[in-house]
Amino acid sequence: MAYKVYMVENYVLRYDRKNERPWIIFHYKVDGKWRNVNWFPPAENAVYIVDMLRNEKPVYWVPEGKYLTTSFEVVGEEET
Repeated sequence: MAYKVYMVENYVLRYDRKNERPWIIFHYKVDGKWRNVNWFPPAENAVYIVDMLRNEKPVYWVPEGKYLTTSFEVVGEEET
């Protein structure tokens, strides 16, 4: 079974002071309609997720697997 994959179009980074946790919101489209994911990763992992969202293009969301992924990239390739 193939998973559906959606390109992350934009994101918002927040810090929930009440609950003392990072809050990442990202947006993608399904059939032209906006969808979003509210994610509260462990604080020690948030820096890696934010780095991916800021520095990798494109980034994709896979709802069935509940993960973010980048596309294929050659080892050692410089960012443009």
